Amino acid sequence: MTLSEARQAGVFAADIAPAVCEFCEAKLEPLGMAFPWMDRWQFLRYQDCDCPEAVASREEKRLAEEARAKQEADRLYRERLADMVRKSGLGRRFVHRTFDTYTVNRKNQEAYEVARAYAREFPRHRREGTGLLLSGGCGTGKTHLAAAICHEVIKQDYQPIFGTMIALLDRIRATYGESQASGERIVRQYSACDLLVIDDLGKEKPSEWVLERLYHIINTRYEDCLPIIFTTIYTVDRLADRLTLRDNREAADAILSRIFEMCTGVLCDWNDHRKAV
Repeated sequence: MTLSEARQAGVFAADIAPAVCEFCEAKLEPLGMAFPWMDRWQFLRYQDCDCPEAVASREEKRLAEEARAKQEADRLYRERLADMVRKSGLGRRFVHRTFDTYTVNRKNQEAYEVARAYAREFPRHRREGTGLLLSGGCGTGKTHLAAAICHEVIKQDYQPIFGTMIALLDRIRATYGESQASGERIVRQYSACDLLVIDDLGKEKPSEWVLERLYHIINTRYEDCLPIIFTTIYTVDRLADRLTLRDNREAADAILSRIFEMCTGVLCDWNDHRKAV
């Protein structure tokens, strides 16, 4: 409502001089809001001028404000991504291991496409608790694919945790010098994050302590339908042997049973790319 309209309606309004367009010098009436129950009119701003120069100026300011807002949003997004990458545990070597930096060829294309589809459809996998088991020899790019999935998951605003089996469990073990509560807090993080990636499963021959913690984490995520991605250099039989403590295969079988139910197998059986000439 303009000032003149407010006065015509009998609403009290203080005298406010009109403004002048900086381009065409047309008079611009004050605009405000009427509060009839208070019998008052409150000034808000002046009318916009419709001359071409004023319209162009407003559009320029709008675009500049949108650009500033986008720049700030991009900055906050980059900061959030960097924080999520830091929390994920992706080391310096894997910070740049993305799908874009993965060299695709005839032999590894199927594994690449499975991993990429998994990342693309992660919200569904997050709901259903389905993961991947990437198995194959050293240097076949299993860890690169797992890290690339982490990057895509982070972009979707999910928080993964990534690490070798040794590193993940060493982090728990190290906290017991501080307090048992600290170790249990880390176990809860591993058990509840959106995606847990356990790299090099079976590389370290486990102790009873390792098997207990590993089983607890996997079983908790199994029961809560939370996904895990594993990489391993071992076949199923060799992995069972690696997770068997002395002659007691019961814990290994329980762990593998859950892994096979939760995960789709992806075989990476080509040559070590690090040895390629």
